[in-house]
Amino acid sequence: MNIMVKNTSFLLLCMSCALLMWGQVTLNKAIMLPMNGDRIDRQRIEAVEAGTRGCEAVWDMSHAVVVEDGCTMRFFNSGDSVVARVEGRQQWVYQIKGDSVLLRSQETALSNLADSLPALKMVFPLAYGDSISSPIYYRGKYSGNNAIATAGRYSMVVDGEGTLILPDDTISNVLRIHERLDEKMNVSPWVKERIISADEDSLMRHVCDTYSWYSSDFRYPLAQITKHSFYIGANLTREDETAYLCSPETQLYALGDVRHQRQMQIPQAPNNIDGYGYNSHNNYNNSNINEQMLVDKANAVAINVADGHIDVTTSTNSSMNAEVILSDLQGRVYGLSRGNVVHSFDTSHLPQGAYLLYINDGENVRTERINIK
Repeated sequence: MNIMVKNTSFLLLCMSCALLMWGQVTLNKAIMLPMNGDRIDRQRIEAVEAGTRGCEAVWDMSHAVVVEDGCTMRFFNSGDSVVARVEGRQQWVYQIKGDSVLLRSQETALSNLADSLPALKMVFPLAYGDSISSPIYYRGKYSGNNAIATAGRYSMVVDGEGTLILPDDTISNVLRIHERLDEKMNVSPWVKERIISADEDSLMRHVCDTYSWYSSDFRYPLAQITKHSFYIGANLTREDETAYLCSPETQLYALGDVRHQRQMQIPQAPNNIDGYGYNSHNNYNNSNINEQMLVDKANAVAINVADGHIDVTTSTNSSMNAEVILSDLQGRVYGLSRGNVVHSFDTSHLPQGAYLLYINDGENVRTERINIK
């Protein structure tokens, strides 16, 4: 009798495990890879909590407050097995190798970083509990001929499976992916590049945590939260956060739900994507931007150097793409601010002397030398 009970219990356990595996949510390469010509219109929302991880999680974003519409992502095939993602004046170029996706380069109006050691971003298929980790090293040019280098580690884990509650929809069988970029960076005012190490304590440390919610019925994340943290040594000097919703109605359905199908005209990838100096051969050309800098909105940036802090004010019309870096003349970075109208830096802990502000106001690029007294 006891043997029968034990065998029955074991059989029920096996059946439960089989049912769990059968119902597991999986993100497949054939479904999730971006397609040439895709245009996704997102909504930027006020900061929300990323919520819990684990199985049967519930993420409630039903009360999200929209602060900006029309935050567009576009995708182009820029070569064999190469996909470019364009957001405003920023571009990321991905290489597809088998079931793996690698980040080859990233470009903005202010910088051009190419891979010396590209980040392994994803390996398909993806299911709850999957994870990857890879070292990264990028180097390139920043604000003209100034060299920039970063070194660190990228990691990704599928840390949640559950239900996502949006303002106008509730979607089950959702996976949450947590990505973390942990890097050290150096900006030099000299043309000559130098190799940096992620172990250099004198350099600014940048930690970027991104949470993305995916369903196998949709090609792109339904929601995304990105948090940037900046450290000098062990001291946290700044935090920035952005959050987006990408409603089902604005997405291409991977499984062709007829309720939401849209006819899309697929363009060819242009030689000069979006007129911002990005081209299909992944070469950076900032001549267009430099010309604009001379004639457009020369006074769009206001710099206030006060006792103990610096405020850099950029245009409200392009704040989403604005970026400011504060460094000394040796290239040590003391602050980085993105996506704000007013970029504030605490300088009370810095020694007196000359510093550099690398400023991208979302439309133009400039470098300013300032003195901290």
